[in-house]
Amino acid sequence: MSQDPSMVAIAATARWRARIVAAAASAGITITDPLAGVPGVRVLTCAPGDLARLVPRLGAEPSRAAIGAHSDSIADRELRDAVADVAALLSLHGNVVLDLDAAGRRRGAVRPDVVVSAAPNRPQWTEPAVALPVGTDRRGSPLTVELTAGPGFEGTLLELARLVEADAA
Repeated sequence: MSQDPSMVAIAATARWRARIVAAAASAGITITDPLAGVPGVRVLTCAPGDLARLVPRLGAEPSRAAIGAHSDSIADRELRDAVADVAALLSLHGNVVLDLDAAGRRRGAVRPDVVVSAAPNRPQWTEPAVALPVGTDRRGSPLTVELTAGPGFEGTLLELARLVEADAA
């Protein structure tokens, strides 16, 4: 599925997609789910700025998630800087953000609840995630950062995405 990089992409389970569509409708935002009720992680899109009105209506209780961010493993310097900026923003909001590429970090260590990374060009959408446009590179192409959550952290994921989107605006 080709994704418009100027839109916010939300990959969610059927249950969360239904909650997001209902919250969007109550906020006057049109989000449709052509695969409503179909199990698995599927993608919904919304315009930048919609998360600010949508997320508070979900009624999800965000939890303190363990957050990790990639750094050195991202080859593109501008994208690496964008991921670092998002990680710094999340830490300014009281979150502890671990560097997943730090020297000495063991491969196979426990995965954080939420991961900040560069959004892939062709995402697989196998787990809850939000891809957010956070700016443009020097050539004018969009810089997109992805937040990915483990099971049970969907509400936290959306709240963190709302913070990032508000800062990018």
